[in-house]
Amino acid sequence: VHAAETHVVKMLNTGALGTMVFEPAFIKINAGDSINFEMSDAGHNAVTVAAPAGSVPFDTKYKPSTLVQFDTNGIYLYKCSPHAMMAMAGLIQVSDANNKSKMKTEIEKFESSVMIPAAKTRMSDLFTKNIK
Repeated sequence: VHAAETHVVKMLNTGALGTMVFEPAFIKINAGDSINFEMSDAGHNAVTVAAPAGSVPFDTKYKPSTLVQFDTNGIYLYKCSPHAMMAMAGLIQVSDANNKSKMKTEIEKFESSVMIPAAKTRMSDLFTKNIK
């Protein structure tokens, strides 16, 4: 039996992928694991954009840190509300990629509202690189 783990995702003004990022922007965890969203820099949140059917949407409401447990398998796309147009978003894969084709569409929809050309394909690049 897999013991549930807690992972950390930081909300940053600047990180490895550029400005306004979650780090890591892609993370693969097991069902039952939790992610602690830590606001390393002020003014960020993490809010569900699209997720597997039956999962519970989350919103960290600008708190310094928020623990979210993931019980439903599949891919989750989330964003920072004020910085979504700057492609501040992230992907979480819980166990498998059963909703892969739906998420591809959701990512394209999200990226159509990104206003920074250099960051426009940030999520689809992560998706292509990490999700098989």
